[in-house]
Amino acid sequence: MLRFGNDTIGALEFSVTWEKNGARHEERFIGRRFNPVNDIFPRGMREALEGKTAGESVTLTYEPRLCIPRFRESKVLRLPMDRLRKKTIRAEPIVPRVGRFYPQGHIDGLLDVYPDTLTPFRLTELAADGFTADLNHPLALIPVTFEARIQYLEKRDVGTYGSITHWREATCDWGPGMQARHEGRPTDFFLPGFFDRQCADDAPPAPPAPDARARENIAALRARFLQPGIRVLDVSPCGPVPSGDFEAAAAVQVLEYAAEPDALLRTVADRLPSGAPVAVFFTDRWDPAQVIHGWTDLHAFERMGLVLEYLHRAGLDRDARTVSIRNDWRDRDDPRFLETRGVSDPVFAVCGRKR
Repeated sequence: MLRFGNDTIGALEFSVTWEKNGARHEERFIGRRFNPVNDIFPRGMREALEGKTAGESVTLTYEPRLCIPRFRESKVLRLPMDRLRKKTIRAEPIVPRVGRFYPQGHIDGLLDVYPDTLTPFRLTELAADGFTADLNHPLALIPVTFEARIQYLEKRDVGTYGSITHWREATCDWGPGMQARHEGRPTDFFLPGFFDRQCADDAPPAPPAPDARARENIAALRARFLQPGIRVLDVSPCGPVPSGDFEAAAAVQVLEYAAEPDALLRTVADRLPSGAPVAVFFTDRWDPAQVIHGWTDLHAFERMGLVLEYLHRAGLDRDARTVSIRNDWRDRDDPRFLETRGVSDPVFAVCGRKR
């Protein structure tokens, strides 16, 4: 039986969990090609995995600075407005908003930062004469729990070491933490035109179907958060909310097309008893003609933050939580297998209960 060690390679399923502002968050990320000889693991994880077999896992909890880079006051910068480069999207200027994340390359004059640098910063204050940019990792002050489960193992070819992967960076550095509010304050998402759509007619949206693995992941999360056998209100991306009494609600690829999400979710809330669970699911693919403009302007993890705001305003955010599943395997017979390099559509879930 193969055991994790320097003579093996394989895949790991990482799960990172943390809590902030009373909400629980989970990131699941498939480490597709680990190499114990070269790769950089979170502190103590490489040693804990030694000798483990496929299906076994290890779990470690890290206080701030022991896994995520430490918070530094020197990385919270108060800068004049002329340091913020003028950028555009769809030929329209990007208007800075408090709480949003932007690439550090948008700031002029940062050491070792270039106009195309994508590492994010959070805009935490904004005034006529300047802004505050927090360049710290969004999880810098939060304890995180890291689980690594061995998905499969195989013998490493003698003398073959491959590339180096830093697994904390791969799992945590491009999104996790962005879905939470800054210091409990709502993020200013809503620019004028946020709910506009490319197509002005009333044609129903045609969401692209997620690949088979993504559909399986959505089904598994739905079963996890919505107890089987209960009456579930399945919200449609078009048409009215059904009347009647329900015990839970689910929305799959719906809110990215909602021009009036507050009204929609309040109607959903009216159909549910107190404590009823609500689950919202989406991927990174949508109908470009019917998606609201604001949705496409956001980072994927900010979209989870947007949905959390929707749930809060509708009174559906009790026991709130988010789940992201990224870098999973796509079926080899999928027509987009080569185009996507075998990576499944990411899945994002935001869940809560009626207050």
